[in-house]
Amino acid sequence: MDVLHTNSYDFVKPPGGRAFLARGLGYGLILSEGDMHRAQRKAVTPAFTIKNIRSMYPLMWSKTQLFLFQLEKAIRLDPAPGEKSGQAGFVEIGGWANRLTLDIIGPAAIGRDFQSLENENDPISQNFTAILKPSADLLFLFAVSIILPQWLVKSIPCKANIVLPRKVGYLRTVFHDILQEKRKQLALEKNQDKNIEGDILGTMMRGGEFTDNELVDQMLTILAAGHETTAGALTWCCYHLSIEPHIQDHLRQEIRDTIPSPDASVSWQDLEGMPYLNGVCQEVLRLYPTVPMTGREAIRETTIAGKKIPKGTTVALCPQAVNRSYEFWGENADQFLPERWIDTDSETGKKSPNKHGGASTNFAQITFLHGPRACIGKDFAKAEFRCAVAGLFGRFQLQLKEAEQKITYGGTLTSQPIEGMHLKLTKLEGWE
Repeated sequence: MDVLHTNSYDFVKPPGGRAFLARGLGYGLILSEGDMHRAQRKAVTPAFTIKNIRSMYPLMWSKTQLFLFQLEKAIRLDPAPGEKSGQAGFVEIGGWANRLTLDIIGPAAIGRDFQSLENENDPISQNFTAILKPSADLLFLFAVSIILPQWLVKSIPCKANIVLPRKVGYLRTVFHDILQEKRKQLALEKNQDKNIEGDILGTMMRGGEFTDNELVDQMLTILAAGHETTAGALTWCCYHLSIEPHIQDHLRQEIRDTIPSPDASVSWQDLEGMPYLNGVCQEVLRLYPTVPMTGREAIRETTIAGKKIPKGTTVALCPQAVNRSYEFWGENADQFLPERWIDTDSETGKKSPNKHGGASTNFAQITFLHGPRACIGKDFAKAEFRCAVAGLFGRFQLQLKEAEQKITYGGTLTSQPIEGMHLKLTKLEGWE
C-alpha cells in the first residue's frame, strides 16, 4: 500500500529498465515520473471517465463482430481434419487478439481505424508486433539495461538493436502525420463552432499541455499498452478455458441467454450485468496478470509499513504472487473460480457481479496496480475484454490445437506465450 499509494511518488521505475522501454514507448504516461506524471495524468484522465468508456461499447462490439467474421474465414482456410467443412479449423489466437484490440484502441485513442483485422499485413500492427513480441534479443537487451548505460546497450551487435529503432522510427513518423491531420481537424472544429466527437488525442491537444514530440510519446504508449495488455488477457483466457471446457460451456450458456445473436446490438448494461462473464474476466485478470512483475526504486529515504527504506532501494512488485496469495484468497487461491466474483441474493436467489472476489482488501489484486500510478485505462481494458470474450465464446468452442502442447511464458512489456497460442475453433450452431 505504501509503495503503490501512500508514498507512491517516493518510488520510480528503475532507471535502466525505464530507459530501455522508452526506446519503444517514449516517455508517455507509463514511463513518466514525478511532476511530469502528475501533469500527464491530469491531462489524460477526462478521456477515461466511465461515461466515455460506456459510450464506446458500440465500437467495441462492432469490432468484435468483425473479429468473429474474420475468424470464420480463417478456420475455412486451415480446416481441422475430419471436421465438417468450414465448421472447425486452426488459428493462432494471440495475433488475432492483437489485431482486434488495435482496431478498438485506434479509433478510441487517436481517431484512426487501422483495419488490421481485414489486413494481416497492416504496417502499424506489424511494427507494434516487432517491438512488443518477446525475443531472445529483446529480453537480453532489457536484462543488460539494468546494469549498463543505454548508450552502451545500443552498441551491442544484435538484431534487436537494428530492428527496434527502424520500427519505432516508422511509427513515430506515422504518428506525427496523424498529429498534423488532427490539428487541422481541431482548427476546423473551432472555426465552424462544431463539436467533433472526441478521442484521447483530441482531448490532450485541446488542453495544450504537450509538445508534438510529447504527444507522439503518448500515442506510442497508449496504443501499445492499450492493445497489447487486453490482447494478452484474451489469449490467456482462451488458454485457460480450453483446459477447463466446463467453464466455457457455462459461460456460453449465459452469453446466449443474454445476447440473442452476434449480430444483435449490445449495451453496456448487458455486458457489465452478466455475472459469470464478469467472473471469468476477473479470474483471468487475477491469475494471469499481463504484467506479472514490475519494480520500483526509492528516490529518497521513505517508509514501507513503518520501516525506513534507504534511498536507492529497489522494491519488487509481483502481481503474479499477490493475486494468488493464500493470505488474501484462501486455500483455493490458485483455482480458477468465477463464482468468487458473484453475489447471490439470499431472498430472491438473483446473481450479480461483485468487485472484490471475496477478498478483504482491494490490494489483494494488483493487476492494474493502485493509487496515483494505477492503470488509467483499466475500465477501458475491462470493457473491450468483456466484448471480446462474449463474442468469441458465444460463437466458438475452443480447444488447444494439441492437448499436450507446450506453453512457455515470456514477454518484454507483457506476459505472452513464446510459442503462440494455437487453438482449434469450432463454430457452434444456435447463435445466428
